Amino acid sequence: MRLRIALLLAVVAASVSAAAAQANGDPASDTLPFSNVYFSITDPRTSSVGRDLLAVTAAAAKQKRPIRVAVIAQPSDLGLIQGLWQKPQPYAQFLGKELFQFARYTGTTLIVMPNGYGVYGPDAAKGRPALARLPKPGTSELGQLGKDAATATRKVASANGYTLPASSDDSSGTSGWLIVLAALGGAALIAAAGFFALRRWLLQP
Repeated sequence: MRLRIALLLAVVAASVSAAAAQANGDPASDTLPFSNVYFSITDPRTSSVGRDLLAVTAAAAKQKRPIRVAVIAQPSDLGLIQGLWQKPQPYAQFLGKELFQFARYTGTTLIVMPNGYGVYGPDAAKGRPALARLPKPGTSELGQLGKDAATATRKVASANGYTLPASSDDSSGTSGWLIVLAALGGAALIAAAGFFALRRWLLQP
């Protein structure tokens, strides 16, 4: 009797372990139940590109059109299913189904890989042709992939009849400061030239 109970417990434990392995086979499936963005191995909050992606997906959620985005920069981002590397559409379908099964997520799932995009969910039918018209990222550099992911998110939204906010360009603030500094530097040079001219005039015999 004890042997039968032990065997039964072993079967139950194996079933639970198999379900957990299926749920945790890829890092994005662990992240996206709790966040709108999987940004490779990086916390998206630590870069302006990642923050923009968080902002645009948050805006989509406010419009009740949730989009969760996985930026896949390298094979290791796929965990145990690296056979889907460079296959963004099959991975979008895989991840979208996982998110529904384990997190009851019913929104749109968007994938960005160096060789293109994949989309699954309510906005996929109209979003897929829009993504097909975008140039492929062609890079594994995470910053550029993040920018392409934000562009793709906006394209999917536009194809489905709603608008997401444009990127907040950090460079505009930097340019503004550069203009101010240049103006101050120019004023200082003019003041210095005037001072030395006045000094020479006063020292003339």
